[in-house]
Amino acid sequence: MAETRDGLLSPLTLSIWVSVCVIAVVAGPFGTYDTMMWPTRLAYWGLVASIGILIGSVARAIKKTVCVRPHPAVFDAVVSLLTSLFLAPAIWLLRGTLDPQISRVDLSLFSISLNTVIVVGSVFVLRRLFGLEQPASYAVSARVSKVPLTRLHRRLSDWPDAEIMRLSANDHFVEVATSHGTETVRLRLGDAIDEMEPVKGFCTHRSHWVALCAIERVERDGARLFVSLRNGDRVPVSRKYRPRLEQAGLIDRADGQGG
Repeated sequence: MAETRDGLLSPLTLSIWVSVCVIAVVAGPFGTYDTMMWPTRLAYWGLVASIGILIGSVARAIKKTVCVRPHPAVFDAVVSLLTSLFLAPAIWLLRGTLDPQISRVDLSLFSISLNTVIVVGSVFVLRRLFGLEQPASYAVSARVSKVPLTRLHRRLSDWPDAEIMRLSANDHFVEVATSHGTETVRLRLGDAIDEMEPVKGFCTHRSHWVALCAIERVERDGARLFVSLRNGDRVPVSRKYRPRLEQAGLIDRADGQGG
């Protein structure tokens, strides 16, 4: 949930919240222009936008955790429905409380729910098409991935079928290097390594872990050893962790090649 919290506090989320509030106050959609003064509209739409962003972010995080590789269309549809399920009653309650000309008895929860699903669904579609969700398309390749899926894949926003090659600690974050690029997640290195099951690998340094299948060779640079990966990364090997690579035969093989 740390990722969700960071996303809620990001400049992008704040800019979206401000934009929604300004547009809604000026335009007064769903009859709010005629029934509310602008201060009331500001309070109403500010609360609706805040609750909507919060519920949507939590629903997205839950769906992402439960399902490792959902189809983009299924993901957006389920998250939209989950968001609307909780947001629609909140809108019904807020409108009936803040609108001076309409009571809750006058409001149709079904109509509010339908409008909420349409609006929320449109938001998720636009997020997908503008690249704020990955993959940025609803077209899914027919190729069946042979990459072993791990629990750590659930934390990646990009390339859910990419091969994870390296984990590197950076304060309270872990840089995850895959066959397609890198992504940073808020997690301890030890927990990230635990989530790499069933992929086998080694700690080469207190701050680095590499997948065994990603190792291309071991290189020497003077007295220092480095593990070279298939994606071009070079990861240092410390003296403490060297015996594990020796037991796997990796260092002897490199010595034989490099002399």
